[in-house]
Amino acid sequence: MRKVSHVFATPLLFVILTIFVGSFLNINAYAKQRRQAAPKKPAKGKKAKANRTTRGVKSGRSSRSQVAKKGSRRGSRTGRKIARSGRGGRYSQTKSTVSDKEARSLRRKRGKLTRAERQKLSSYRSSRRRRSRAIYLARLRAMRARDAALRNIAATNILHDNSTGEDLEIRRAVMDALEGRSGTVVVMDPSNGRIYTIVNQQMALGSPVKPCSTVKLVVGLAALHEGVFDPNQDVQFSRRASMNLTDATARSNNPVFQVLGRQLGYERVVRYAGNFGFGEITGVNYPGENPGFLPEEGEQETGYMSSHGDGFGITAIQLAAFTSAIANGGYLYLPHAPRTPEEHTNFEPILKRRIEMSAEDRLRMMAGMIGTVNFGTGKLAYNSLGQVAGKTGTCRGNRDKLGLFTSFSSVDNPKLVVTVITTGSTEAGKRAAAIAGRIYAAVSPRFFRERVVTPTSTTEANGREMNILPR
Repeated sequence: MRKVSHVFATPLLFVILTIFVGSFLNINAYAKQRRQAAPKKPAKGKKAKANRTTRGVKSGRSSRSQVAKKGSRRGSRTGRKIARSGRGGRYSQTKSTVSDKEARSLRRKRGKLTRAERQKLSSYRSSRRRRSRAIYLARLRAMRARDAALRNIAATNILHDNSTGEDLEIRRAVMDALEGRSGTVVVMDPSNGRIYTIVNQQMALGSPVKPCSTVKLVVGLAALHEGVFDPNQDVQFSRRASMNLTDATARSNNPVFQVLGRQLGYERVVRYAGNFGFGEITGVNYPGENPGFLPEEGEQETGYMSSHGDGFGITAIQLAAFTSAIANGGYLYLPHAPRTPEEHTNFEPILKRRIEMSAEDRLRMMAGMIGTVNFGTGKLAYNSLGQVAGKTGTCRGNRDKLGLFTSFSSVDNPKLVVTVITTGSTEAGKRAAAIAGRIYAAVSPRFFRERVVTPTSTTEANGREMNILPR
């Protein structure tokens, strides 16, 4: 019996031991898995620093390559933006893939466009706008640079002016009126040819320019003297349009003077221009005078020659001398600046010749010149102390725009001739007239003091007026 029980007890003990050992091993494995799955706490102190250093060494190469790659991508985008901005800013970032021919065909296509076609056409239009904007900005920068260069040249020329014998008060007034513009001004006495000042003498004497619409004074006087039209009637320049000489001069109407120029013909226009002093030196006592030039026969259409001054090259001193002859009744004096005290005290006028202009022709031409200032293109030259008569001119020269204004004051007692020529991208006759207006405002009180009346009573006013009446 004992032997049988011993035989059954031994296997039972072995089974129990196996179950116990297996359970213990399973518990240990489960605990290990939980420890591995749990998040690690950050290390502290030297151990943490060592761990970070180790990780940096292991992953530094890949991190640096990733940072460099991101930086290169960002830098390339920035570089492209800078390149685009250098070529024309945000207006030239992209270029349309649609050709002009394809865009024209899309615009002419009948029926409704597809979505892709509309997108193509929109892209093309956007590209055209960007290109147009970029071209406009480039031209604007070029014009501003050109204007700055012209102003610098004028300033340099003025520094070399010879002001000996000139009226320094009038010269300062002219400088203030010019306000740094590129241009020249001649101020003289129409009764004897005395030069008060010439600012920018190199341009006034040595740089012939296109006369623009100031040539209308030559054509108008020639047409009146030759009798090619009836001055009491309007000049018909189209089937439904006509204008009289006074309004045509005041408003600088080109078609009217083109008609008069064709009626005169090339030879007569050029002959009168030569008689009025153009195409020859004036003889002014300043160095470097250029005679200018007259149109060559056959090279210029007579109409445009008579309205725009095509083919002419005149100087400011020639235009001032001619304007003086209109102011004084037809006497073409030699312009002269008194260089010595004796000449200042006893100025002797030098008459070159009497130009072909009757008193009636002068009055008719003066009516248009007065209208220029009162209601025409030269209103900015108006002066309350003396009635200014003048003529504007606006056109393009060889490269730059020209603004001209030649005038005298006052019409009943001419004492000043002011001729202005300016050049630049925005110059025009009205701007030149504004310069002359500032000059007249500054110097007229000196020449027309008797017209500045500030009476304290009616009796005093009457007394002063009686004292200033010419005898």
